[in-house]
Amino acid sequence: MPRKPKTAGDQAVDALTADLGEGMEWSQIELLTLESIRTAIDRSAKLRELLDAETGKALPSSRRVTELAAEIRQCEASVIRWAQSLDPRGESVKSAAHQHAANARWGRRGTA
Repeated sequence: MPRKPKTAGDQAVDALTADLGEGMEWSQIELLTLESIRTAIDRSAKLRELLDAETGKALPSSRRVTELAAEIRQCEASVIRWAQSLDPRGESVKSAAHQHAANARWGRRGTA
């Protein structure tokens, strides 16, 4: 059975996973985030195909072009936001003192 070619979403997740620090693993929430990234990138690629088909028409629908472009932008913004939330090297660990100071500064109750 031939292998299914990797989608743009698969390639993006592979690239993010390649950035994992030595001995690091994705947490369960990060795995869910990676799946959301994969799905959004693949959805964006399909929307781009639809947009290309619409703009290739003799009389493209400006409404349809606008809707597709907006959906593509939304997918791209989500991917960026989700990718930034990942911590492949474990660098964003905050100490209890830092968390307490931030909570105190912003008037939140509780500690780390």
